[in-house]
Amino acid sequence: MFNLVSKLFTGFFLPPGIFITLFVIIAFLSKKVRKIAIFSAILLYLISTKPIANLLLTPLENDITIIQHENDAKYTILLGGGFNFEDIFKFSPHAFKREVYAFMISKETNTPLIFCGAKKEMKAFLDDLRLFEKRFNFKITYYFPKPSLNTYQNAETASELFEEKGWKKKIYLITSAYHMKRAIMLYKHFGFEVVPKPVDFLRDYNYDYWDFLPNAGSFLKSYAAIHEYFGILSLKLRGI
Repeated sequence: MFNLVSKLFTGFFLPPGIFITLFVIIAFLSKKVRKIAIFSAILLYLISTKPIANLLLTPLENDITIIQHENDAKYTILLGGGFNFEDIFKFSPHAFKREVYAFMISKETNTPLIFCGAKKEMKAFLDDLRLFEKRFNFKITYYFPKPSLNTYQNAETASELFEEKGWKKKIYLITSAYHMKRAIMLYKHFGFEVVPKPVDFLRDYNYDYWDFLPNAGSFLKSYAAIHEYFGILSLKLRGI
């Protein structure tokens, strides 16, 4: 009984569930905005549940073409995804998965690692790399393009670096699985031949009853997916 009450409280009295509860209360108290409030409650409920988050993520994370004959790739590109200098590892949790996987791929394939991200992310990358090199006694050759603030700039500045160095634009591309489709579109736009190496998959098909209650984790996953769909749409509108 206590577990049931705890789950219901977490689902409907902590964000985002508290806002669903408030929309329902508003719908009962005000006829003028009842339809809007009910619609808002239903929409927020849906995108805050695990099944809907999975539904949104699956086309993004499934639609990744894994290229065979990968040994021809000459470089590994890692895309940044946030940082926190207060932590032991400076990259944020999702970006940290990308980072560790990039170290693995770069080491296993003996390819230089190019990190694309903001200026502070570059410092975070260096801090983490030094920590890994000291702890696990390995070395990776790395390069930084010009600092960039979004995926378009990531691809653009990487292209400038490759053209400046005269490098062949065949790469292992490492980013979160939900972000990979848009990243591939942009890197291909700038002339790269991409071998996708997705990591940080967000979809999870292990369900229990509580997954149908709203929760912040599912809301954030839905947000990530919706953000990608708008990003892909913007690229298509620009003819990319």
